[in-house]
Amino acid sequence: MEQRKDYEGLLAEQRGRLARLRAGGAPPAVGEPELEDSVGTAGGGAVRVVVRDRRVLSITIGPGVVGEPPGAVSALLREAVNPALAQSLVDTPAAGDPGPDLGALGEQLAEFTRQGGEALRRVQDTLDASMAKLADKTGIRGDSSPQYVDFLFQDVMDVVESTRAALSADPPPPVAGEGRDEANEVSATVCGGEVTVLALTAVAVRLSPAELGQAVLQAVNAALDDWERRAAAVERAAPDAEALRQVAERAEKVREQGMQHLRAYTTNLTSIMRTIE
Repeated sequence: MEQRKDYEGLLAEQRGRLARLRAGGAPPAVGEPELEDSVGTAGGGAVRVVVRDRRVLSITIGPGVVGEPPGAVSALLREAVNPALAQSLVDTPAAGDPGPDLGALGEQLAEFTRQGGEALRRVQDTLDASMAKLADKTGIRGDSSPQYVDFLFQDVMDVVESTRAALSADPPPPVAGEGRDEANEVSATVCGGEVTVLALTAVAVRLSPAELGQAVLQAVNAALDDWERRAAAVERAAPDAEALRQVAERAEKVREQGMQHLRAYTTNLTSIMRTIE
C-alpha cells in the first residue's frame, strides 16, 4: 500500500512537470541544482501538495476526498496549497510579491520595547529592595539603578515610529490573478500570494483523484502566472531615502546609548559588590 502511495506521488509529480512544459516552462538546465520542494498537507495527509519554484508541482488526493461536497474539497485543497506556496515565495522571492506588514511589525516592536522596559524596571526594583535591606543591616549604601532607562526606551519607540513613517508609503492596491483548468471544471484566484478562491464544479469532485489533482494544478498555476504578471506591472512608490538614512542614524544612536547604559549598569553593580566585600 505504501509503495502504491509513492508511485501515485511520483506519477502526479511527472504529470505536473509535463503540464509546465506544455505551458511553455523551461526544463531545468543540465547540471543546474533543483530548488527545494515545499510540501503542504491537509486532512491528515489525504491531500498532499508539492510546490517548487513558485508553482505547484504535484497534488496527490486520497480516494476518500473525491465525492465530498465541492466546498469541503476546496477548503482541504487550499489548506494544503497555501502553506507550501507561502514557503516557496519566501525561498524564491520576485518582483511584485507582497511585502511585510509594516504596521503589524511596528506594533510588535513597540510591544517588545514596552515589555523590555518593564522587565528592566522589575530588576531595578528588586535590586533597590535588596539594597535597602542591606543598608538597614549594615549601613552600606549603593546605587543599583540603571541610568536613563526611560530616555533609552523612549528613543527606541521613536525609532519604531520613524521607521513606520519612512516605509509606510501608500501601498498599491491588491492584485489578483485568475486561472482555469483545460476543461473549465476548476477555477482559482490568487491574491497576495495565496489561493483565495478555488471553485470546483460538481463534475470536478466526481473525477478520479489523479484527474482532480491535475485540474487543480492547472488552475492554480495559471492563476499564479496571471498574478505574477499583474503584480510585476504595478508601479510602487520608492521609499524616502533621506528618511531611511535618518532612521538608520537614530537606530545607531540608540544602540550606542544602550551599550553605554549596560556598561554603567555593570559598573554600578560591581562597585556595590566590592563595597559589600
